[in-house]
Amino acid sequence: MLETRSGLDPAAEREARAALAGWQQFSRKYRLAFRAELQPEDLGGETAEVLDSLGRLGFPVAQVRGWTRGVWGGRPSFGFSALDATAAGSIYQLRCHAVRLRSVGPDVVQHRLLDGDSSMAGNWHPHRARYTTVVLPDPPRPPTRQRGRIGRFTADALDRFFRPVPRQLHTDDPAFATALAAAAEAEGLDLFRWSWAAKGCWLAAWKSDGTGTDTHQQRARFMDFLPALADCVDA
Repeated sequence: MLETRSGLDPAAEREARAALAGWQQFSRKYRLAFRAELQPEDLGGETAEVLDSLGRLGFPVAQVRGWTRGVWGGRPSFGFSALDATAAGSIYQLRCHAVRLRSVGPDVVQHRLLDGDSSMAGNWHPHRARYTTVVLPDPPRPPTRQRGRIGRFTADALDRFFRPVPRQLHTDDPAFATALAAAAEAEGLDLFRWSWAAKGCWLAAWKSDGTGTDTHQQRARFMDFLPALADCVDA
């Protein structure tokens, strides 16, 4: 199969570019600076500092597109689309959003790759061997109404099939992670809606972004998550 310069096959590249076009329209609507492709003259100053810092922390910044910069939720924020690869070599596009924290703190990571100890996690989280897993209690489930035998069988089967995201944080400071989770819960934040990591003085969230099907409301919800979480980390 033919591959584009990005490494994506032509169909995936078209979908990825549709996602980038959506972010361009979003940036125009909310008055964020946007660059579809970073040129050599862009790779200096603040942009270089942000990408270098995130790259050293393990984030995939080798092929960045759709760069955005502006104030969101009261904090200077940076967004970009980046390509990553599975252990089998499949390439896919992610959308990342990053904000700077007020001080250097412990690592706290919510990332499904770590839940399964995937080999991919070695690139994203090179210091994961020092992490402890903090398991958070499940939220209370609504009471279930009485069911007949068939109803109970169906409910049990659905529960097994639709397993919830493991409520686990990976950290080098379990006490800090537990306090952060409590603060986020008090603010009504769902820590398991998107993958995210607090490392050094940076907080970043990311999601799969291979198509242009997201609405501006969905993009805004993704953007809103990070400054709200940053307030909890900095508290």
